[in-house]
Amino acid sequence: MTRRSRSFFCGTVAALAGAAAVGCTHPGAFFAASRSEPPPIGPPAAAVAMPQVTERVLANGLTVLVAEYHELPIMRFSLLLPGGAAYDPAGREGVAELTADLLDQGTTRRGAEELAREVEFLGGRIGADAGTDFSTVTGEFLSKDFAAGLDLFSDVVLRPAFRADELRRMRRLRLADIISSRDNPAAVADGCYARWLYGGHPYGHLPQGTEASVRRLGDADVREFYARYYVPERAVLVVIGDASTAAMLAKVEDAFGGWKRGGMPLATPSAPARVSGRRILLVDKPDATQTHIRIGNVAIARTDPSYVAANVTSTILGGGFGSRLIDELRVKRSLTYGAWSGFVARKEPGDFRVGTFTKVETTGEALRVALDVLADFAARGATAAELARARSLLTGQFPKQLETPGAIAGKLAELAGYGLPRSDLEAYPARVAATSLADVAHLAQRWVPTVDAAIVVVGPAAVIAPQLAAFGEIERTTPAGCEGPQAPSAAGP
Repeated sequence: MTRRSRSFFCGTVAALAGAAAVGCTHPGAFFAASRSEPPPIGPPAAAVAMPQVTERVLANGLTVLVAEYHELPIMRFSLLLPGGAAYDPAGREGVAELTADLLDQGTTRRGAEELAREVEFLGGRIGADAGTDFSTVTGEFLSKDFAAGLDLFSDVVLRPAFRADELRRMRRLRLADIISSRDNPAAVADGCYARWLYGGHPYGHLPQGTEASVRRLGDADVREFYARYYVPERAVLVVIGDASTAAMLAKVEDAFGGWKRGGMPLATPSAPARVSGRRILLVDKPDATQTHIRIGNVAIARTDPSYVAANVTSTILGGGFGSRLIDELRVKRSLTYGAWSGFVARKEPGDFRVGTFTKVETTGEALRVALDVLADFAARGATAAELARARSLLTGQFPKQLETPGAIAGKLAELAGYGLPRSDLEAYPARVAATSLADVAHLAQRWVPTVDAAIVVVGPAAVIAPQLAAFGEIERTTPAGCEGPQAPSAAGP
């Protein structure tokens, strides 16, 4: 049994920035691995043929999407549930992720070891993850093991045991991850940036929670979160693979038809407020050998009509070699190995952010160049050559994101979760191609952070602070200081 995929949030950033993978590889890692020359503009991408999807809503409210896929002898299950880290109760941050962690650690029918043995015997895998807006449970088995695999998958979803010993073990692992992440400057930058930009809004904490909040989590917290959010009437189950539509629907009905409705209301987060003015947070990490920089502000939601054009815009600015940020920061000035940008689109408006890293001694220069690039892009927009390259990159990578049943299932679940039509998938390449220079100019002017920006700089403050003096007033904290209700916030409490 494999452990969880990384967060839905990270997958969204990678997709928006132009990366083909949907895991939690940091966008900067993708771009840093690119070659030193911009990729040539390739031929138009082949049309994407989506499988026919059949939708059925069960009596308990569960939305089921099934699609036949006969190229591989595989069955893929993907369950999407509204109720990710943004729904963690105040003071109990991390409970969504801990709940997901525990799903495949034993059910009321099978202990953790027995469950792991059965999944391994079939050569399958089951995992769960909590992102920002959603929690997800996924499974993959050979088509010959469809019935047995679905039985294991439904057992994990419907009958988790939440045994006390497993809860203590997973809580210790979460705490270890949180504490160790303070030694990772990139992770510190991401966590402090979220809290600095969003403040006390639910988007202001990462799924893992904080050391203090996770230590408080107990059996009652996990069971209450599960009871409230793991309910069929708000869930979407996608089943895709080498079986007939009739067989898939019948087996899903047998496995999930008895899932009881929850009945509790879903209180969605409010829209976060944009930061006004340039607000700079210096996070002191004396042992850091590089400085990590994040710049951003609140922007669009996933359902925004400009979502596709926003992808094109962010690709021009920070989508690998050939992008403005890489050209100015790396190619021309050798200030970094990587720089990226992306719209983090969520149910409520997420943010547009820029990230890079540099030598401690060149922190001020790198920040100045990055801000100059943003200001110029916001004022002037893109060139025809930049737009053509971004279109080619995005349309060329799009088919790769739909090569497997798992990838297709994830995309279908995402669209259903956000209430978007399935036709958006097939329409994506055409919408990319239809994005104009005027569209890019409008989005760059509207959302690229220039005058109004939340900025986080992580590194040794004694060396960095003098370099930042020219950029405005600076607030200081530490990696641990970014956690909890007293953490500094550009957005207010």
